[in-house]
Amino acid sequence: MGKTITDLYNGFETFKVLITSALENGTIAFDRWSDQMHQLVLETWNSRSIQNLHEGIHVGWEQFLEAWLQAKCTLQQYDLNFVVDALQSKIIYLTGNSFNRSHVYIGFAGLFVGSGVGFLIGISIKPSSITVTHMKAASATSYNGAESITLLEDVVTPKITESNQVMIMVRAAAIDPMDILVASGYGSFIRKFLIKHTLRKSMHREFPIILGRDCSGVVIDLGSDVRRDININDEVWVSLPPWSPCGTLCETIVVSDKYVGHKPQTLTHEQAATLPYSGSLAWLAVFQTANLNPMTAMDKKIIVYCGDTGTSSIIVQLCCYLKADVTVACPSRVCYFMKYLGATTTYETETVSIDQLLSAAPSGYDYVFNTAGELRYSLCKQLCSACGMVIPIGPHRLPSDSFGLFRGFFYMQWLRLAYMFKGNKCWDHYEFNSTILNELASMANDYVLKPVLDKTFMEHELERAFKHLQSRQTIGKVVMRFSNLNGPTLMPRSSGILF
Repeated sequence: MGKTITDLYNGFETFKVLITSALENGTIAFDRWSDQMHQLVLETWNSRSIQNLHEGIHVGWEQFLEAWLQAKCTLQQYDLNFVVDALQSKIIYLTGNSFNRSHVYIGFAGLFVGSGVGFLIGISIKPSSITVTHMKAASATSYNGAESITLLEDVVTPKITESNQVMIMVRAAAIDPMDILVASGYGSFIRKFLIKHTLRKSMHREFPIILGRDCSGVVIDLGSDVRRDININDEVWVSLPPWSPCGTLCETIVVSDKYVGHKPQTLTHEQAATLPYSGSLAWLAVFQTANLNPMTAMDKKIIVYCGDTGTSSIIVQLCCYLKADVTVACPSRVCYFMKYLGATTTYETETVSIDQLLSAAPSGYDYVFNTAGELRYSLCKQLCSACGMVIPIGPHRLPSDSFGLFRGFFYMQWLRLAYMFKGNKCWDHYEFNSTILNELASMANDYVLKPVLDKTFMEHELERAFKHLQSRQTIGKVVMRFSNLNGPTLMPRSSGILF
């Protein structure tokens, strides 16, 4: 019986994959056919026969105007009263009713008024023309990991569909390891739910998925209910959760104003793009999960394990700002840099032992920030004191990503109900908002928080950028800059490690 159910379940999964593949292939074929038909129409329109037709219509119109002018001159030779009297006599003869001159004038007035009203109604009900523009976007075309990531140049530019949305021209966007996870299927179930049930007006299919979690840019349009502190031409930065259907690695984005904050004035767009996502993760870990503040953090023993990521460098800066005793375990190439950021002690993860790590805190660390993932959780637990806390930083595993057809169906129904009452809090481990972005901006403007920019690439260097990210030789964040010249160029391109 169990084998039968398993075979049935596998059959459903196979059928689902076949249907999805058929729909995707059909969509691609339809798009190709549409492009061919568009090209055919353009060629036909520009053909010689169409040009002759244009010339014939033009000549006919000129002849019509000439005839109308001649008729107008002929009518002007007659007295208007004579014409009205003749028309009145004709109406009386045809209808047998008595009409006076006033009736004729009223009839003409009604004719003109009715024609005018009808013309206005026709204009009002005429469907408005829709201009569709396209943009470049770093996208995942399937869930095959880094192999599915490509730069598309014909992605439809998003439009504002909700009153609280902001349209932003992206100047620079960071590339994060999370983007590779998203391209591998991370958050796919929740993303499908959002596309199907909350974004019908602007999105109709799952692929391509625009990657990117954060960016810096300029506001170019606003919804009617956007916060009053956001205005057109403001320089802003954005941080989005991993399950967001639309990313930031594109030329134009439309996002809710709750994910938007003002960019620090002391940073370029490239530098600013390194902070929103990683900075939000670090801020939540330090100030919310660990509940640290200048009073409670004093002399606390803190270790940041595997500090070669953008998030780690920000955690180190925040903990040092709170006057904590910070130890960092990281690759050897990053040790000198972590000391520059304020770490008291650094250890090389390639050679360090647990005893060496505990030498700086014999009774264990009060807080262990783990940015290395679940594989290092047991080690981090050994470094923690009896009353300490291990704080994992990074993507939380989403069980829904591995749900099959049956469990997925019931979970989808639960999501519908939960979303109605709780919004995205039913699955959101990343409570990103503008308040956190404003706190980060204030710290950056006060030079408390320094961006760590490893390298900047242009959009046509997308493949090189992701290869550089996967090389695990980066220190800080990799940033992509877009060459969209539709707006003012406010900041120069930057590269290398900048502060």
